[in-house]
Amino acid sequence: MQKLPYFWWMAQQQFITFIRAALTVAFLYFGLRKLLGYHVDVAIYEAIGFGQFPRYITGSVEVIGALLLWKRGVEGFAGLLLLGTMCVGLSALLIWVGPPYWHMLVLMAGCGVVAWVYRAQPLQLIR
Repeated sequence: MQKLPYFWWMAQQQFITFIRAALTVAFLYFGLRKLLGYHVDVAIYEAIGFGQFPRYITGSVEVIGALLLWKRGVEGFAGLLLLGTMCVGLSALLIWVGPPYWHMLVLMAGCGVVAWVYRAQPLQLIR
């Protein structure tokens, strides 16, 4: 495999850092909104019909995942954790609530990028 020039490598690192920062801001915002009981989130979880307990679980996972994006060595796990959370959340919205869900697609894409870039971390446990 050919080695990338330094400037290309730096551009990739800056892009990934930007993606991680944007995901952190978004997941902290949405996670804390759920944990603090924002009325829109409470209504969404009521519409789903499972009560408010999943709201606390989802909010906690989002906040923990956002913080893990910055812990060296677990960025790939954080990306997978948040990607899984977004898959479940998008499924619940599509089945029980309905649109808007475009922001979840954007977050899923960002989580997928982070999980792919740091894919060696989870794979080390499998091998």
